[in-house]
Amino acid sequence: MTTSMFGEFRNGSGSQDPFDDKMQQIRELLFGEFKRDSDARLALIEARVRELEQGLHRKLDAIQARLDAISAEVGNDRRRDLDLLAESIAELSTKVRKIGND
Repeated sequence: MTTSMFGEFRNGSGSQDPFDDKMQQIRELLFGEFKRDSDARLALIEARVRELEQGLHRKLDAIQARLDAISAEVGNDRRRDLDLLAESIAELSTKVRKIGND
């Protein structure tokens, strides 16, 4: 066999003759079970990765919802504090005016 024939053999191209069929059968005998096992393990790993991704997305969504709730709570607290500060300033202003008028 020449080098170009090996390239065709590796790529699966070339003519289909009984020798190619025999080589395919030998490959199947030698590596078929390993390939099937590897494919099955890879499928399990991919399924597990998908499960982990979905779990991660759920957790991130929960964290985002919690952050949104905390942000709204802080915003409400800030508004309330600013309102109290504004009332205190208004009261202080009133007291200063009364002192100035006396």
